[in-house]
Amino acid sequence: MLLLKITAIFGLTLGCVLGACLPGYEPLGEYCYAIPHVRASWAEAEQYCQALDGHLAVIRDAKQEALVDGYIHRNHDLIKTAQLWIGGTDLLQEGVFLAPGTLEPLTYFNWAPSEPDNLSGQHCLAIFRDSAQLQWDDNGCEVQNYPLCMAEQDGPIVIG
Repeated sequence: MLLLKITAIFGLTLGCVLGACLPGYEPLGEYCYAIPHVRASWAEAEQYCQALDGHLAVIRDAKQEALVDGYIHRNHDLIKTAQLWIGGTDLLQEGVFLAPGTLEPLTYFNWAPSEPDNLSGQHCLAIFRDSAQLQWDDNGCEVQNYPLCMAEQDGPIVIG
């Protein structure tokens, strides 16, 4: 079932040896990243990432953010003008953003000017790319954005 989902979302060819990441993911630093080309609410985006053996990406520092920014810039021109869901929500306590899965409090943010604003109950983390860099936004959790998935790196995987 998982391979069918991966094939449907990423259009992968089976029967290949992959590096340290699962099919559809790209290694960057310590983690693997993927952007499934499907728009979803924040909760649905997390479910898509879990179906791909990951979670919404949790960005913990400026170095990791720079890697993610380069990945988006290099590979996803069509997404530059849209927002991407990342791991973090303050639904449980306003202003305290927690990572999906672990509920670890997040400490690194790169908010866009005037963010977070909690406008009309915005509780989920999204990023977007302006002309120069990634910017962070708290967004309504039901908005349809692309997910930025992150997974742990593994050893080589043979499929097929």
